[in-house]
Amino acid sequence: MAEIMKLYELVNQYHIDTELTCAEAMFIACNEYYQLNLSEETRKMFSLMGIGMQTEHSCCGAFTVAVGIIGLMTTEDGQTNVDNSEGYRLVTELTDFMLGSYGTLHCVELQKWGIVGYKNPCHAIVEELTKKLEELLTDCRFLCPKNIEQIDS
Repeated sequence: MAEIMKLYELVNQYHIDTELTCAEAMFIACNEYYQLNLSEETRKMFSLMGIGMQTEHSCCGAFTVAVGIIGLMTTEDGQTNVDNSEGYRLVTELTDFMLGSYGTLHCVELQKWGIVGYKNPCHAIVEELTKKLEELLTDCRFLCPKNIEQIDS
């Protein structure tokens, strides 16, 4: 029986030693892992978010995609930001995790980290970000009933 991959393992598969950016790897892996069936148009929307919105002078692309996935998984149809307290809580936790671990969300600053065992610090940072995202969404499944079927699949 094949062992089920963790989300971070899937992200690493798409990110390390490939042509994909952190944002593309995060999007493709989340779409596959949670069986979201998001369209090619949606993938294109996230494709330019990698490498700090292509300039390295903006927010980490993988973080931006992770926030989008949280929104997708926690927002009810017709609900707006002001009504999504669970999504707000999860994004706050993810932000606090990144700031507590790395001191920034800024791509160019994150790339300055030297992380033992990784040629590219981005790979280690995205891996840890993905582990935290999976943890948050796993905890959320009891609070986000419309998404239980997707997460448990």
